[in-house]
Amino acid sequence: MATKMIQWIVQVDYFMHKNEKLKYFAYCRKSSEDSQRQVASIGDQTNALKQVAEREQLSLARDPFTEEKSAKDPGRPIFNDVLNRIEKGEANALLCWDIDRLSRNPIDNGRLQWMLQKGVIKVIKTPGRSYYPEDAGLLMSIEGGRATDYVMRLSKNVKRGLNSKAMRGWRPSGGPIGYLNVGTEKGNKTIALDPERFELVRKMWDLFLTGTYSVSKIREIAITEWGLTTLKHRKIGGNPPTMSHMYNIFKDTFYYGYYPWTDPDTGEVKMVKGNHPAMITEKEYKRAQVLLGKNGKPQPQTREFAFTGLMRCGECDSTITAEEKNQIICSACKYKFSNVNRTACPKCAIDISDMESPKVLNYVYYHCTKKKNKNCSQKYIKLEDLESQFDKILGDITIDREYLELALEYLQDKQKNSGGEEKAVRMSLQSSYDDCQTRLVNISREFSSPLNSKYEIYTPEEFKEQKKEIIAQRTAIEKQMGGTKEKLDGDLEIAERVFNFCTFARDQFNKPDLRKKREIFSTIGSNLILKDKILTIDKLHPYLLIENEMREQKALIDALEPRNSVALKRQKSPFELSRPNWLRG
Repeated sequence: MATKMIQWIVQVDYFMHKNEKLKYFAYCRKSSEDSQRQVASIGDQTNALKQVAEREQLSLARDPFTEEKSAKDPGRPIFNDVLNRIEKGEANALLCWDIDRLSRNPIDNGRLQWMLQKGVIKVIKTPGRSYYPEDAGLLMSIEGGRATDYVMRLSKNVKRGLNSKAMRGWRPSGGPIGYLNVGTEKGNKTIALDPERFELVRKMWDLFLTGTYSVSKIREIAITEWGLTTLKHRKIGGNPPTMSHMYNIFKDTFYYGYYPWTDPDTGEVKMVKGNHPAMITEKEYKRAQVLLGKNGKPQPQTREFAFTGLMRCGECDSTITAEEKNQIICSACKYKFSNVNRTACPKCAIDISDMESPKVLNYVYYHCTKKKNKNCSQKYIKLEDLESQFDKILGDITIDREYLELALEYLQDKQKNSGGEEKAVRMSLQSSYDDCQTRLVNISREFSSPLNSKYEIYTPEEFKEQKKEIIAQRTAIEKQMGGTKEKLDGDLEIAERVFNFCTFARDQFNKPDLRKKREIFSTIGSNLILKDKILTIDKLHPYLLIENEMREQKALIDALEPRNSVALKRQKSPFELSRPNWLRG
């Protein structure tokens, strides 16, 4: 019944408005975003509206207005022209594919509602329904709000998706020349090397880093001799790189593995480490920025320091931090200066970009932050001197491969013979467990005996306290009994890791992996103190034992003959005597 009533009202309403003399403007819009949502194209919309006009005998004032522009923001020129023409009386009705083709922002939607409410627009018609002046309030507000809300949610979702992809290590905008976007699923594409251009771009970097080739000369070589062109896309690309493109290549941090990204929530610009393979090193990139001089563009800086936050100042107990300094030796006057905020030599005024092979110096210093005492007198220490000291500390606990083999052989024997040791431990624990059981029986018997009727032996409180203590001891023994073998295996595994660390840590520390350096630096001890440019570490007990033992072993080994099978057997004897002490450590 209700449905029939609504249909009747709609029919009456339709015939009432049909009798009015209406002149329509048809408006069709499509934005670039719509291509991924399969919204009808401009041609499809135009044909559909013409069919509606023909079928319902609507009077079109002219050919449909068309516009390819997003409606999420106000300011569409053709849309505004349509409304201005209606206000001038050229038409009094609108025909469109859907109400969201007209507006997706509250400003345009408000103007439409006002014109409809005042009767300037008699009707807004779509293939599915019509909106009349009486609909300008609630109905149009709902439809307009729906379209506006869609845009807002779409914007948030897009930003959230881009940020998620950027934080995963894939630059949302794709890679520059030398790289390819791979994958078919939108939003999940990754970046790989371009087999045709990667090596050519790397050669461009090599030429530029010599300091003897200008950007224009490199561009000339790349185009005329190598035939370099940009990647061909459907509508753009396939052309030689322009000069501005060349400068952008040498300013792009992407080539050394990082890219700037703006956090959509805070607006903070930070450098993100990408998953793509880097073409150059960070040091090469920084040299390129120096060579660019005034043509370079400052980029957000990223610098990882291996040992920050691990040491404290021995004078004021503040943390130790690090900083990097770059200097240039002018090729013309040999004057050395910092390149911070400078594009030319302060002595002879020659531009850095015009210098022939300027020498670029790079230093890393560690120093006290002085947060706890601004008057702290501690000086800085160079990275090389700090690493040299730690290398000496590692050298004191380093064991050679032959010694490692002896240690592992000993641990394997220990593992095989752990059954007897485990059995002895379990027997001892079982004896302690049985003793607890006996004590519980005895204390219960004594408490309930006639001799304790007046609590002359135990009061209830004393009985409860002693019983609780015995039960706690029994529980602890039960846990030990259950984990005896696991504990022995765990001890042996830890011992094996310690020996492997002492064998390979020094070699690993002298490699350029900053994360590995930091891991090794923080492994062997605690309370790392830097005072008067001297590093001290409280070594953990196993490493302290090994250091003391190695000092004695080296003195003994130096007296042995050249290493052979006999010498190894002679080394094994003192080793086996000292090894149990290391395990207990």
